[in-house]
Parts: sequence; structure tokens; C-alpha cells
Amino acid sequence: MVGVEQALAEKTYRAIGYFIFQFSQTEYSIRQLLGHEIKLDERFVPAILQTYDVGALCNVAKEIFKMTRPAEEAEEIATLINRFYKLNGERQRVAHGVWVPHFRGGMVQHISRNSLKPVMHEDQASVLEKWAEEAETIRTGLMSKFVVPPPPV
Repeated sequence: MVGVEQALAEKTYRAIGYFIFQFSQTEYSIRQLLGHEIKLDERFVPAILQTYDVGALCNVAKEIFKMTRPAEEAEEIATLINRFYKLNGERQRVAHGVWVPHFRGGMVQHISRNSLKPVMHEDQASVLEKWAEEAETIRTGLMSKFVVPPPPV
């Protein structure tokens, strides 16, 4: 690989890592917030909450927060979780696609289970950076719903 191709490949590798890191941090945060919300003993978190795939985690979390939070706040939390779930589809494409990191801005071919047809996605380095920022924004938004204000002085 020549210098330009190597630089593009490195940008793609970095973007993949950045996206997967931010996605996993958001997923972990949802699991932790859910455990905290139901007052789950920390000893049981791995056996109970870590067994959910992302779809189940999102559905369970939305249902629990609907029961434990005021309706408006539960809806805001559900909106954030729905955005996260949408990112999971992108994560699946990243994780299960075939990559050509040095070509056309970082390219991945993915075959959807629904269509069974290969689709090429170009300029993935830039796209993944945006999705990573989206995951971070979702996590920040969720965390803001769970911050307990300090007691009055």
C-alpha cells in the first residue's frame, strides 16, 4: 500500500474504532442506568443485564423507565434509546461487513438479512465519525436524565 492509501486506511481504522468505542460506552451506560433504576444489586448485573442483546436491552429499558419515570421524561428517554437502537443497525453493518479501508473513503460491503443483496457503502471513515458523535450525544443525553442535583444549601 502506498502512502495515500495507507493514510486513508488508517483514517478508516480509527473511525471504526471510534464508533465501536462510543457505541459500547453508550450500551454500557444504558445497562448501568437500568440496573440503578431497578436497584439491582451489582453482583447480579452481569448475569442479568449483560445477557440482553441490544434490541432486548432497548425494549426492557424503555418499559422500565415508562414505569419508573414521569410520562414526559420516560418519552424523552425512549427517544434517546430509539436513536441508540437505530445506531445498532449501523454497528451490525460495521461489524459484519467486508471492508476495503483504503478505497473511496473507506468502503464496506454488507449483505442485509432482509434483502440478501450486497450493498457497497463508501466514505465510511467520515460517516463513522458522525455516528460515534451521535452515540456520545445519546449517552450524554441519557446521563443528564439521571443526574441527581445536589441538596440545597
